[in-house]
Amino acid sequence: MAVVKALLIGKVQTYGDANSANSINKIWQSAIFKVATKDEIYADKFGFNGDEVADKKHHGGEQKAIFANSYENYLAWSEFLGLSNLPFGAMGENLTISGMHENNVCIGDIHKIGSIVLQISQPRKPCFKLSKRWMNAGMAKEIFRSGLSGWYYRVLENGYCKAGDIVQIIQRDKVGMSVMEVNRLFYSPKDNMSLMDKFMSLDSLSDRWKDDVKKRIDGIYDTSYMQIL
Repeated sequence: MAVVKALLIGKVQTYGDANSANSINKIWQSAIFKVATKDEIYADKFGFNGDEVADKKHHGGEQKAIFANSYENYLAWSEFLGLSNLPFGAMGENLTISGMHENNVCIGDIHKIGSIVLQISQPRKPCFKLSKRWMNAGMAKEIFRSGLSGWYYRVLENGYCKAGDIVQIIQRDKVGMSVMEVNRLFYSPKDNMSLMDKFMSLDSLSDRWKDDVKKRIDGIYDTSYMQIL
C-alpha cells in the first residue's frame, strides 16, 4: 500500500554568498527547502496552495504541478551524501511517498490522493540546485545516472490531501512504461533503443520530452542546467 509520508511546500528564498569564490556556494534562489505540514492542503492545476517556484522556465506549470519522490530512495541518497536521517523533502519534493518508486509507477498512471486526482506526467530532470542544496557537486549527475529522479504529476481534478493519505491507483497507463525506463532511455538512449517504440507510444508525455530524447540520440542535448552555476 502506497502512503504519503509527508506533504511539503516551500517559499522562494535566497541562499549562498555573492562574494564566494566557490561556485557551489554562489548566490542562488529556490523554493527547494520545503517544509512538511500536517495540514490538509488544496491543489489546483498549478500545484499546492502556498508552494512557490523560483525558476518557472524549468519547474512548475500545469505539466509539473506537483513533484513526488519515493521514500524508498532515501537510503540510496543517504549513502551517496554520507548523511543519515535525511529529512522529508530532501529532494525538494511536495510529496514523499512510500510504496511507490520509479520502477513501479508509469507515465500516464492516474492516482487519487485525498480528493485530488493526479496523473504522472514526466520524470523530474536533475537540476544543479540539488547539488547546491546538499553542497555536493555530483548530485545532479548521480540523479541522471541512477534514474532516481522522482516524478511530476499534472492535476486532473482539484482537491485536498494531507500526510498519511493512501495513494489509490485509479488507472494504469496502457503503454506501461515506467519512470525508470524513461530515465534509462534519456540517460543512455543508444543502449536502450529497444524502449523507443514504447516511448514514442506515450500519449501523456509532452512532445518536449520526446524532442529531448531525440537530441540525446543525436548528441546535441544541452545538459548545462545540470551544471553548478
